[in-house]
Amino acid sequence: MAGEHAYEPLSVEDGVPAKQARKRRLHLVQLPAQLARSRLGLSLGLVFFGLLCLPILRLHLRPPRQADFLPAENPYFHTGEIWAHNDEVAARLDRCASLGLLRTTADPPTTLSVEEEARYASEGCGTNSTTIIILSSLWFAEAFSGSSNAGEAIYAQSVISTLNYHGYAYMFSSLGWWNHDMRKTSEIYHKHRANVRAVLADPEQVDVCWHLTEQKCVKTEENLDGIEAWRLLSFWYWDDPGNPLGAQFTLSPSPRNNNHFLSFSIEPTCHRLPFVPHSRRANPPQAYLLAKQVHYLDDTPAFSWTLPALVDLEREFGISVLGGMVDDDEATSAAVKAAGLTNLGRLGKMEFYEELASSFVLVGVGRPRISPSPWDALCMGLPFINPILEWDENDPSNRSKWHAQQWHMTDLDPPYVYSVKTHDLIGLRRAIHAALTHPIDSWIPDYMRFDFAAARMAEVVEADWRAKAEVILQDRVRTGQGELFIL
Repeated sequence: MAGEHAYEPLSVEDGVPAKQARKRRLHLVQLPAQLARSRLGLSLGLVFFGLLCLPILRLHLRPPRQADFLPAENPYFHTGEIWAHNDEVAARLDRCASLGLLRTTADPPTTLSVEEEARYASEGCGTNSTTIIILSSLWFAEAFSGSSNAGEAIYAQSVISTLNYHGYAYMFSSLGWWNHDMRKTSEIYHKHRANVRAVLADPEQVDVCWHLTEQKCVKTEENLDGIEAWRLLSFWYWDDPGNPLGAQFTLSPSPRNNNHFLSFSIEPTCHRLPFVPHSRRANPPQAYLLAKQVHYLDDTPAFSWTLPALVDLEREFGISVLGGMVDDDEATSAAVKAAGLTNLGRLGKMEFYEELASSFVLVGVGRPRISPSPWDALCMGLPFINPILEWDENDPSNRSKWHAQQWHMTDLDPPYVYSVKTHDLIGLRRAIHAALTHPIDSWIPDYMRFDFAAARMAEVVEADWRAKAEVILQDRVRTGQGELFIL
């Protein structure tokens, strides 16, 4: 175990034997196919009887779902078609202009009186609703179209939710995967430049804007109509800076780096499902694997545990270990099946949340790195077992030198996060036992609550980025270091 935590001694938990539970679960998954194969030996009446009994069998094997899992809506987010959304925003701005109610909002305008703001807002022309943020990053388009569950898309969904909360306008300009072209962004900027407050772009897009002069994107002495460098903010899920102006102009979701902290909130999504009391969760208790591809469980050092070790956990603690993984590796998929572990296959977002909410622990396996799912788990009342992949052999308890699967959680302690050295199977057993015997309530860090994230979004939109850039420019001129730009 990484760190010295006084977990309780190991003991075998009472309950349904794990092997028997697995057989019952696999029988449930395979039942329709078994019925189909045995048609010649069964009457149609028995087949229909079996199908009618299937929901009853499910109720015995899993906690009630329909009553517990009635998803609420996130009132600040909906999916749609990005270009249709852009057309709607443009039409509204044109209408405001025709009414003489379109103010210049590219920079924070003079504050209106409450009565004046109400008059503008009544026509859909309030200050915020005519302040445009160009969402150039691919991940905003992915989130809005509902086509990705990647961590970057979840971060983007949170940003869109907070923009909607404040009533800011936004337009999309991504041209798709691996296409960092910024000409669509420039087109939108030139059409609505009096109202564009900022551009949130992928670091690669910012680099194109700065350095591919033929695109005439960034403002220069030769391109005075371009987008000011200080309006270009890098939207970046990771910890390193991703902007020519440095970390200050790189928006990232973690407070544990030097980038500009734009929090994201898991709260609206997590709370779409009611909290399930531990007494009503899966029986036998369910340990869910943080792995969306089956190759994460391959027979290499990259897998933090072993398949036999997971099977031993089932046997020792009377639990079920399972995951929802795409079969992207034939050999590993066969090994998982041979071990008797349950793979539910590719799951939709709500299916994944249902499985998570029925489990007692989320178990990291070494990959994928820095997934947001452990935060969802904590919100749903599941601790996370976080594999420590690298550490200082001479100072193993020094967390500043840990590199973990979710390295933004290395400062958290049990009963919320159990940090276990990779391949420490005894430490894994201790963590499973502790999580099983010390259930937690729903927990969200303060900086991931929606009101906090919404406040950070407002701070980004209303900040004086020109003044920040001016300080950087003066320093670069004085030291002769760093790429110069014009304000």
